[in-house]
Amino acid sequence: MVSTAGRLARREQGILWVGAVVAALVLAAAVFAVADVLSNLHMMNQTLGSVAQRMAKLDDMSVKLDRLAGMQAQLTTLDRHLQAMSATLGTTNVKLDGTNGRLAATEQRLGAMDGKLKLMGTGMSALDRDLRSMRGDIHTMAHKIGGSFLFRAVK
Repeated sequence: MVSTAGRLARREQGILWVGAVVAALVLAAAVFAVADVLSNLHMMNQTLGSVAQRMAKLDDMSVKLDRLAGMQAQLTTLDRHLQAMSATLGTTNVKLDGTNGRLAATEQRLGAMDGKLKLMGTGMSALDRDLRSMRGDIHTMAHKIGGSFLFRAVK
């Protein structure tokens, strides 16, 4: 019995020893798992901090983009006004082209009239010369008529 009891005691010791080893392995695995989880959580926390900083920068950019959206609306309105002005300027340009054509025709007529006036001026100069040359003759004739007996009674 002693030998049976000794065997049982050794078996129990072996089972306890195996149990202790298994418990130590389980404890080591649990410590390793907890350390790994904590390490992963730490890295995730750092990543989340980095993402939070980037998101804060994106918030600033979003505010700027909101301001740009308002400016875009103003630019769209300005573009519509500029297009309307462009259409008006196009119409004005067509009207000015017509006016320019009429002015060019008027200028040609004035040029022709200027030529005629110069010819008339030349003709008038010739007439003036002729009249000057005739002035003495006219004066003489007027003197003769004044002294003539036929015209004395008419006066």
